Amino acid sequence: MSWESEAEDLVPLRALANPLRIRIVSLLTGTSLSATEVADELGIAHASASYHLRTLAKAGFLQGVDEEPGKGGKGRPRRRYRYDPSSGARLDRSDSRQVMHQALSTDLARRLRETQRQRMSMDAEVWLNKSVWEEVVSLIDQAVALVHDKADPPRTQDAVKVSITALLLELHE
Repeated sequence: MSWESEAEDLVPLRALANPLRIRIVSLLTGTSLSATEVADELGIAHASASYHLRTLAKAGFLQGVDEEPGKGGKGRPRRRYRYDPSSGARLDRSDSRQVMHQALSTDLARRLRETQRQRMSMDAEVWLNKSVWEEVVSLIDQAVALVHDKADPPRTQDAVKVSITALLLELHE
């Protein structure tokens, strides 16, 4: 791998190396939000939310969506951001995922502190037949796609705030 492609792979990794940015990406899975709305939801300064949103957008994790100006059609369009689910594929191509995993691990500790009810926990280091392993990967892919496709905006009536983390690893023998 050339140093240029390695540096290119590190851009998205660095963007997610901050646990707050992982929270922002998760928040924007269900809806598009403005910097003000992100700041309010996460209890951070507007300037901080705006900075992190721009960083994530530049790394390709978020798409900018401009809303039409308010009444009278005057003023600048309101800038909103939403998660781009296709962006995760770049992380899978990177040889340097430890940075992101460390940030995810830090955020997972926060989620565990905020847990109201644990629905499932599973850990295994086993040997599986290749066809069984591919079936497991496919089922987890389906579950992740369902979570992303059906995510509601924050605080939607009858919605439950949940956390799902999936990390499937093929290990060296």
